[in-house]
Amino acid sequence: MIDSCLITRYYLQVNLLFNITKHKWCTATVTLREGTGKVTIKSPSVKTCVNDILYFTRIIHRDQLLYPFKVLDRVNLFDIDIVYDGIGFTAQSIATRLAISKALCSFISSKEVEYLRLAGLLTEDARRKERKQPGKRNARRKYKFRKR
Repeated sequence: MIDSCLITRYYLQVNLLFNITKHKWCTATVTLREGTGKVTIKSPSVKTCVNDILYFTRIIHRDQLLYPFKVLDRVNLFDIDIVYDGIGFTAQSIATRLAISKALCSFISSKEVEYLRLAGLLTEDARRKERKQPGKRNARRKYKFRKR
């Protein structure tokens, strides 16, 4: 009984990959599994799980999600489970794209990893929100000038 549990865990570690990435204030947790291309999305803005890529209303966001697979020509070969912490469709799609790209690196050869790197899929966007400065209304916006 103990041996079968160990074999099952090892099997899951080989065929299942788990990755977490952030973009701005959104965190995407992605689980990749070899399969038929099924996408499951769980988000705080939606109470139930969405079992389709139609969670994203804009085609740009859907393309962001599938772009790492299109670069490697492996569309519909992996099942994707996504859990979001944070809102904003653009931030969610970019964080997911980065997580999928990093997770795919364990399934592919080093030559294909270089293709992902050249496409800019393994680079994290380092921009963050600038803090509010003293004497200003926001980070850069000044108060309205009053002469008297």
